[in-house]
Amino acid sequence: MEDVKGMLRRMRLSKAKKKGIRIGERDDHGKGKEMKLQAIGKLLTEKPVSADVVEQALGRVWCPIKGMEVKALGENHFLFTFLQDSGKRKAMEEGPWMVARDLMVVSEFDGSKTLDEIDFSFIPIWVRVMKLPLGMLDRETAEIIGDEIGVFMDMDLEDNHSDVGYAS
Repeated sequence: MEDVKGMLRRMRLSKAKKKGIRIGERDDHGKGKEMKLQAIGKLLTEKPVSADVVEQALGRVWCPIKGMEVKALGENHFLFTFLQDSGKRKAMEEGPWMVARDLMVVSEFDGSKTLDEIDFSFIPIWVRVMKLPLGMLDRETAEIIGDEIGVFMDMDLEDNHSDVGYAS
C-alpha cells in the first residue's frame, strides 16, 4: 500500500493533461420545461429515508392525478419532478410538509447551484391571528404581522375579495 501512495506522490501531469475543462456555459442549461416542474427537498432528520417513502407520503397530496417522481440525491436530499403544474405550486406555496413526523423543506430547483448552495432555511406556514379589531382585518395588517414573523406571502380573502364581511 505504501508503494502506491509513493507512486501517486511522484506522479506529475504534463501541460497537455493539466488543461481545464469548461462546463455549464450553455445558455439553456437547466432551463427546460422539465426543470420548471422540479423542486429540491431536504428532509430534516438524522435517519436515512428512501425516495419511495417520500413519494408515497407526498405524491398523493401534491400530485394526486398524474403523480410525481422522486429521486434520492443523498443525505436526505430529494429531486421532485412534478407531472402537473398544480403539484409544484402546492409543494412550494402550501405546507409545512411532514414525512414520518420529520419536516421536509422544499426549495426551487436551480440547475446552476450545488446542493450545498441551495437555501433550506425557509418554509411557508399559515398563521391564524385571533381577536383582532374588525377594522384591522385587512391586507395591510396581515402584511405587518407576516413581516414581523418572517416574510409575508399571502392571506385568505372572502370570495368577493373583501377583507371583512361582504355585501350583496
